[in-house]
Amino acid sequence: MIRIPGWVCLTLLLPLSSWSQQIPRMDVTTLTNQHVALPVPGSARPLLVLVTFSHKGSDDVAAWNKLSKSRYETDPRLDYCELADFQGVPSFAMKMILHGMRRSVDEPEKSHLAPFFSLEDAWKKLVEFGDPGITYVVLADAGGRVAWQTHGPASDVKVAQLDAAIVKLHPQVR
Repeated sequence: MIRIPGWVCLTLLLPLSSWSQQIPRMDVTTLTNQHVALPVPGSARPLLVLVTFSHKGSDDVAAWNKLSKSRYETDPRLDYCELADFQGVPSFAMKMILHGMRRSVDEPEKSHLAPFFSLEDAWKKLVEFGDPGITYVVLADAGGRVAWQTHGPASDVKVAQLDAAIVKLHPQVR
């Protein structure tokens, strides 16, 4: 009988475990009032989602956007969405926040940025939430199965890993 050490089994299963995770199915409205369903119905493209859970996370999103946004925002071979968690924010405050966001966010980012008001726990579980001041990055296949994820400050290394994961998931995306 061949005995395989437990750490070998775990190492082999870790890449598969991310594939068993599914992004939460949700409907959101972007800052340009476009309705978006996630995952995108009928799409054959990979889905890239940046998620923040507080205003503090906006600095980290800005760093991610500086390194990678321009190539993903306008690439027709990739679905791209930024989600900002506003679950629990009172409606009177939300109107002011949305007004400020619409004034301060430029196109084309505005058409990809959507606040969400439910499923906070599901997203936090998916991204293994730990810090409200950082961005969580999730790459999923067209069906919404997670293929790759990371979190925290953007870096050239993380962006290169993301690029490689996108190409692996959908070789036509370069």
